[in-house]
Amino acid sequence: MDYAFVGGGVMGGALIRALIENRVSAPNSLLVVEPYSARREAFSRLGCRTAEALRWEIGEAKAVVLAVKPQQAESILAELKSLLDPKAVVVSIMAGVRCGTIAAGLGSAKVIRSMPNLPASVGEGMSAYYAPEELPPEDCHRAERLLAACGKVLRVAQEDMLDMFTAVAGSGPAYVYYLAEHWVAAAQELGFEETQAKTMVMQTLRGAAALWEKKNLEAGELRQQVSSKGGTTEAAMAVLNEKGVGDAIRLAVKAAHRRAIELGG
Repeated sequence: MDYAFVGGGVMGGALIRALIENRVSAPNSLLVVEPYSARREAFSRLGCRTAEALRWEIGEAKAVVLAVKPQQAESILAELKSLLDPKAVVVSIMAGVRCGTIAAGLGSAKVIRSMPNLPASVGEGMSAYYAPEELPPEDCHRAERLLAACGKVLRVAQEDMLDMFTAVAGSGPAYVYYLAEHWVAAAQELGFEETQAKTMVMQTLRGAAALWEKKNLEAGELRQQVSSKGGTTEAAMAVLNEKGVGDAIRLAVKAAHRRAIELGG
């Protein structure tokens, strides 16, 4: 068995579907342990093996993915400890639960901590993971294959960098939606209908991201290419600079980082 998932909620479900859709794993090589019957039935229809609770089958998995809420960590780790194959790698996507806590709860040092962001649910995620240096390369490869099925993956050198990742990419979609929310409102104030405003803003965000990726230039360079002297964009940029929007963004990311550290204990 390739992967056993403990939890089939939003993020766990996104990873499972991505593995299947991208043909990384066959459905029958995936086990989903999920207490909610409706979710189990949905995964069964995809061809996955399912179980209502942890049981002996999980010992067949080469990798076990912990996709439950952090509050459930203590009880899940206690149940899983006796069932886990010592050779299996454990990949956690539980927010804020450190590798040391998981390793102590399982009696296993083969633990990788990862964090996918919400766009992983549509195959456009940005994920990061931390793996201790002593872990075998094949264990890291299993984690990377899992996360890469939903988007791009970054390996960080220290576990504390996952708190930084949380501030930048984990919370990042909210920064984009905040901008979009006010951008759409401004378009409506100018006279566009809501549907028109949303279409314009959404496509502009999509196109700007695609152009940035294709050109591979600094964001500031591309901004300057759009900003002709004395033009409309320059007038807009002057207001953003005057209001300190750039400084506010930096402060917001740093605030998210501080909170991530606090929540991680």
